[in-house]
Amino acid sequence: MTPNRIAQALLSWATMTYGGSTGRVIRASAQRTRRFWAAHGDPYITCRVAGRELVMPLSHDLPVILSGWPHYSQNLARLTALAAKDRQDFTMVDIGANIGDTAVLMRGAVTAPVLCVEGDGLFLRFLRRNLRHLDDIEIEEAYVATSREDIGRSHAVLRQAGTAALVPSGSDVAPTRPFRSLTDILSSHPRFSSPGFVKIDTDGADPRIIVANAELLARARPVVFFEFAPLWAAKAGDDNPYRAITALAEAGYQGALVYANTGELLLVTRLTEPHLWQDLGRYTLSRGPRTHGQGSYYDVAAFHADDAGLFEEASAAERVFFDGATAASA
Repeated sequence: MTPNRIAQALLSWATMTYGGSTGRVIRASAQRTRRFWAAHGDPYITCRVAGRELVMPLSHDLPVILSGWPHYSQNLARLTALAAKDRQDFTMVDIGANIGDTAVLMRGAVTAPVLCVEGDGLFLRFLRRNLRHLDDIEIEEAYVATSREDIGRSHAVLRQAGTAALVPSGSDVAPTRPFRSLTDILSSHPRFSSPGFVKIDTDGADPRIIVANAELLARARPVVFFEFAPLWAAKAGDDNPYRAITALAEAGYQGALVYANTGELLLVTRLTEPHLWQDLGRYTLSRGPRTHGQGSYYDVAAFHADDAGLFEEASAAERVFFDGATAASA
């Protein structure tokens, strides 16, 4: 996986930060060239995440996102650091681990084991490569099944700009990676049987995974960090993503931090506020299928009632962090 020097230079032009009309023209031209090259060869490039150089295909949008939205995914590092403080044998589960960027972020904040769950064959190649020098990393090469029907159902894999989603299909060949229930996956990795932090990022299947594993979450009580994306859920065949909120509340979860998809804290709330979640969902649908624009989805960190103290601490810390970030940019 040797990075292509020309592609790397092109990426630097596509992500340059200085303004002015000249900068905008260079960025736009570089982005068009990048997209064309990604569609006709897709060479490898690198991007620094939490002090590590990660290899990825040129088509992956992570470097572009980080150049435009510096808070993107950084909340994972802050929240895992807080969650790990008072919990013995703290472990983390990364469902939809992609190329390993979120695992690297979390491990940059906490020296604790991470179980990376990824079923996409393309991303698995980069995941294994990018995490090979980290200790206490386990990889499960599977998709998370949310029902028995998942195992026998045909799916199509939709890849776009560094993400992959599974959608039901009557004709496409099912993914070559197996579907396994989360319970079975954790049984194969016993030190993760009671994780302290679970991150879910599957571009649409998050609500089904939460509902299918409500009993496990009620028992283990991890902080659950997931995408609230009604539009993506609908494309994945789920017409009721709000049931994830209900399932978490019934499993004993109360507090929630809601972030814009670009990483900024949006609000601190409770899971038992049905109208609020409906309003948030309605707004995402009104914004349409944007990938990184404000409003296409939210990231949510849900806290169990037994972690009320942690929720209050995290809420206060995040408010202070973004108050400082706002003041610095003023």
